[in-house]
Amino acid sequence: MEFFKISCFNIPSPLLMFPVQEENKVCLFSLTNKREYELKVDLEKIQNWRFVGSSHGWLVILNEKADPILLNIFSGICHQLPGKETFPHIDSMREVENEVFEIHYKSWNYSVTHSSETLRQLSVVKAVLSSDPSCDANCTVIVMYFVLGTSKLAFCRLGDSRWTGFGGEIQSYYDVVCKDNTLYALGGGPSIEVWDFHESTPTRKIVIQAPCPQELKEARQIYPSDLYSSPWYLVFSSCEMFLVVRYIGEFVRYDDGEVVYEGDTVTNYFIFPYRTIKFHVYKLDFDQKIWLPVESLNDRALFVGGNHSVSLSVKEHPGCKANSIYFTDDYWVRMNEHDSYGGHDMGIFNLGDGSIEQLFDYDLQKFELPPFWIVPNY
Repeated sequence: MEFFKISCFNIPSPLLMFPVQEENKVCLFSLTNKREYELKVDLEKIQNWRFVGSSHGWLVILNEKADPILLNIFSGICHQLPGKETFPHIDSMREVENEVFEIHYKSWNYSVTHSSETLRQLSVVKAVLSSDPSCDANCTVIVMYFVLGTSKLAFCRLGDSRWTGFGGEIQSYYDVVCKDNTLYALGGGPSIEVWDFHESTPTRKIVIQAPCPQELKEARQIYPSDLYSSPWYLVFSSCEMFLVVRYIGEFVRYDDGEVVYEGDTVTNYFIFPYRTIKFHVYKLDFDQKIWLPVESLNDRALFVGGNHSVSLSVKEHPGCKANSIYFTDDYWVRMNEHDSYGGHDMGIFNLGDGSIEQLFDYDLQKFELPPFWIVPNY
């Protein structure tokens, strides 16, 4: 996959990968120096790929046939990961025609047929790495994948032929982050499972059960589920653990930003498909096992989306704004529902005043390749 690389290695991070569709190219935008760097890639060749993870500067990709690939865009080094047919919930799979697959799931007594496009949407939710493969031959790739409406966990080491499932008491996982070969998996509650990946087989160390904060309960009344989706992210910052809750209006009126029901059309108003309206942040008190509301991130900036969620110091990363959340569109189930939008929901949220500004100047509402954060050292 040598055609997908960049000639300049010393690009200051964090980086936003995004398509320039009118010029059929893909660029990296550095928040530090506000410059664009062109990737050596033909956009048309990869627009049917889906990027499901960005960790330690590597990308986890589902290619045109929905098979997972691990790629470093700076060096061009590529690792073929175990195929989609080896996920734990799949009994067998065969290609019945070009990019159309007949699948028999272990929990079902019948087969279903899916296109590659459907598999890209229904298989991997998110992927992270336990360490940098450039420095650690024992690097582990951990994925969240869909099974009957829930998200489960699986992993592989580089060179493995199959994905291996694992998990604890959490029924469906919301996010995963890794630090020093330790995995933190977020579930409902909110609760966190901690897994040790230093050995060949992951071992669950502890389960952190903390009651749902009152502020989060009250927010469910302000942002009801019939008008908003509310994905959760887990962010590790030094010795602190943050829970980030994102509120996405399902249908947002363009002129005044009001969240409305799908059928509530008004003359002279354009119904915007979906848009992030708000973020709330909570910090885990490890001693008391409670989530505390966070009013300020101080000099930190958080980066969330389809990437490995990270927290950066703005002192160490000039160009980033303090007390802010940088977000990209990861609403996978709706991203491709219409030709006129998808990949558009990105920006910078100021936790202090609740304002949202654009990451960069763009007029498009449909990105064939959704923008993605890349932070090489995380």
